[in-house]
Amino acid sequence: MDRTLLITLHTVQDQLKRRSFHVLLTVGVFFVLILRGCYDANYTVNGQPLSGIEIAWHASLFAFQLIAGGMLLLAVLITTQVFPADHADGSMVFYLTRPVSRNQYVMGRLLGLWLLVVAFMFVLHATVFLIAWQKTGAVIPGFLWASLLCCLNLLFVVILTSLLSFLMPGFPGAAVTMLIIVVGFISDGGQRLLDSGMGRNVLHDVALRHVAWWRLLYPKPYMVQHYAVTVISGDEFYRFGPVHPLVNVLLYCAVLTAMLLLVFQRKEI
Repeated sequence: MDRTLLITLHTVQDQLKRRSFHVLLTVGVFFVLILRGCYDANYTVNGQPLSGIEIAWHASLFAFQLIAGGMLLLAVLITTQVFPADHADGSMVFYLTRPVSRNQYVMGRLLGLWLLVVAFMFVLHATVFLIAWQKTGAVIPGFLWASLLCCLNLLFVVILTSLLSFLMPGFPGAAVTMLIIVVGFISDGGQRLLDSGMGRNVLHDVALRHVAWWRLLYPKPYMVQHYAVTVISGDEFYRFGPVHPLVNVLLYCAVLTAMLLLVFQRKEI
C-alpha cells in the first residue's frame, strides 16, 4: 500500500508541474469568477422580480452542472496521455524495475489522477459556493456534498480513459470515452425529459415507459449528476431501471479496473 501511495503522490506532483494544468485551473477559476455578474443582475419571472437568494440559487445550480460536466472533459484530457507518456519516456520501466508490482503502479497512477481532478472540481464548486454565500449571506444546503457525489463520474472517466489508452492511440481513445459520455447524457437526459410532465403533455399524456435493455445496462454518469443536483434542489430524483445510478457507475468502475489490470499484466514493457 505504501508503494501505491508513493506512486499516487508522484502522479499528483508530475501533473502539478505541467504548465497546461495550471492554465486550465486558471481558466476554470476565472470563468467561475465571471459568473459573479449573474448574482448582481436583476431578473423578472412572470412579472415578479426574483430575490437575491433566488438568483444566487439558480446561478449556483447552473454553475454546478456546468463545472461537473466540464470536468469530465478535463479528466479525459489529463488522463489520456499519462500511460503512453510513461511508456515513451521510460517512467514505466523505472517504476517496474523497483520493488513495485504492476498492480501497484496502475492503481497508484489511477488514484493520483482521480484525486487531482477531484480536487480541481471541488475547488471550482467551493468557489461558487463561497461566492453565493458572500453575495447573499445564505448557505446552499447540500452543495459541497453533491460535488463529492460527482467524484464518482470522474473516477469512471479516469479508469475508462486509462484502459482505452492501452488499446488504441491517445486521441481515438479520448474520443471513444467522450462518445460514451455524450451518448449516455443524450439517452438518459432524453428519457428523463420524455417522462417529465412537459414531455407527457407534448406526447398527449402518453408516457414512454418502455426502455431498451441496453439503456438499462449503459453507464449512467448523467443520472449520477442528476442525482447530485437533486441533493441541492430537493426535487424528487427521477430514475428508470432497477439499479441506482451510483451502483451502476460503481460496478462499471470495478469491472473496468479489473480489465485494465488484466490488460497491463499482459502488456510487454
